[in-house]
Amino acid sequence: MSAATSPKLERPRPIEALNRLNDIVSRYCESQVLITACQLGVFDQLHAGPATAAQLAVRLNVNADACQRLLSGLAQLDLVQRDNEHFQNSPVGEFLTSSSSASLAGLAGWNIFYPMWGALPDAIREFGPRWQQAHGTTAEQIFANLYKDPQSLRRFAALMSAYSLPQGQILAETFDFSGCNCILDVAGGPGELIIQIGKRHPHIKGIVMDLPPVCEVADEHIAAAGLSDRFRSEFADLLAGPYPAGADVIALSWVLHDWSDETCRKILRNCYDALPSGGALLITESVLNEDLSGTPFAVLMSLHMLVVCEPGAKERSESQYRTLLEETGFHQEALIRLAAPRDLIVATRV
Repeated sequence: MSAATSPKLERPRPIEALNRLNDIVSRYCESQVLITACQLGVFDQLHAGPATAAQLAVRLNVNADACQRLLSGLAQLDLVQRDNEHFQNSPVGEFLTSSSSASLAGLAGWNIFYPMWGALPDAIREFGPRWQQAHGTTAEQIFANLYKDPQSLRRFAALMSAYSLPQGQILAETFDFSGCNCILDVAGGPGELIIQIGKRHPHIKGIVMDLPPVCEVADEHIAAAGLSDRFRSEFADLLAGPYPAGADVIALSWVLHDWSDETCRKILRNCYDALPSGGALLITESVLNEDLSGTPFAVLMSLHMLVVCEPGAKERSESQYRTLLEETGFHQEALIRLAAPRDLIVATRV
């Protein structure tokens, strides 16, 4: 039900309103509990077996009382389980270990955006990103420094992989790749989205397109997945193009929401030029409803784009994506809602 058709709610008692608002205003504390536990290595330590707070504090070289409080917070979030004085990872918490086959520990990388959200009022007033205000420099300089530092680049790649790996698994199950020969992942980062497709569909070849330092990381992921015989990385400029040739499917995963409509049209025209007639374009984004409501994550991500990306970057509705696609020579075939952070829009090159 959209906000426009929501039923009128009864006026709560003050204490009921306080309870609700207190849940909302303190929610950033929950994210910091998760991020801190990842940064300290809590989940990796508990992967070896249950431990008391005192035992874990010694291993992590932290204060025992503070460690107890952190573990209690993690238990509240169902990320660890408690058996008397001993704690162990919950099934979800196990995904936050570095040794997991589908590690989501990279989600701790969200911490880079934390100070930027403190500047949300100014982002709304000025309609622009908050890198300078929050970090004292531009996004361009931050990412230039990140590309120069292999450790920082791999931490950021882990954040991208935490979303792309599970999303790629769902995409591999949802879309019919039987008639596809080669998939190009535009601005694909470490490449986990199409790596998962390659694992499930052994006939398909893949190209991860990104900047040279990122391509090095993608090659590492490709090799670790055992796909070096079918997959490779290749440098191309996202906006200037041209994109690598030879693919009959292009994946645009969490790319378009980073950009204004004008820039999106440049990217889509580059995709059009790189595809054969009838080639498929797979867009994975958090698609809003037509009244611009949506899932809680999609709505928050549209605000996130305001905080971190160029003016005009946003989450879009299906009709907004359809307009962009039609303006650049594509025909939108379907919107497939997924039980995932991102949905799937399927389009073809006319």
